[in-house]
Amino acid sequence: MSIAERSSGGGRRFQRRARQEADKEALKALILDTARKEFAAGTLETVSIQKIADVIGYSKGTVLKYFPTKLLLLLAVKQQNLEAVAAQLERVRAQTADSELRLRRVMETYLDYWADNPDHFRSLFSMSGTIEDRRFPDGVYFGETEIARRSYELFVISVREFLAAYGAEPAHGLPQRLATALLAAVHGVVALTLGTPTMKLPDMRGTGRLLVASLIDAWVARLAAARKRESWPRITSGTFA
Repeated sequence: MSIAERSSGGGRRFQRRARQEADKEALKALILDTARKEFAAGTLETVSIQKIADVIGYSKGTVLKYFPTKLLLLLAVKQQNLEAVAAQLERVRAQTADSELRLRRVMETYLDYWADNPDHFRSLFSMSGTIEDRRFPDGVYFGETEIARRSYELFVISVREFLAAYGAEPAHGLPQRLATALLAAVHGVVALTLGTPTMKLPDMRGTGRLLVASLIDAWVARLAAARKRESWPRITSGTFA
């Protein structure tokens, strides 16, 4: 066999392996997408691996090759959802130079993402099962994973930059407290709307933007008032109370 023939045969094997890997990734993506819809409509208890396998037209064993347990499948869905929203927030941060506008855009993007992807919200923030159901096999809780910490830190950094732009020196832990308050408020608008489908609530996006504008405008006013105090530039949670 010539060198060219051997090279051609090696190329075909490489292409075959590449196609096989692409097929595996496509199947994994299909499993995750189907599981997301099922978990969004049900709970950890009501959703079954068999149902997911039936929907995609594969055997239960095939699904279990990728995700050995239903819990690991749910955690994989949650992680993918959070990675997607974090990527959106990072793009917005990179595209917005002004720190106050950046904070507003980050919160609006968080709101818009869930409005556009309600299944992602319902499956990520599923409260079915116990707190132990949110552990990975290594004992790490989902909320302690790198993606969960990184996602939350995007809000904290945005608040910290907003305060720094006004020349404020926040007390220890204040950016985290303010970020949590802002996140809880916007998250609540989404949860209230998606969690009570039988109520005719006002538009989620409009309500969320009203809330974001009201809170950040109030913070701007509080910072302006704090500038007149002898303690400036040091600020505490009392500055915003």
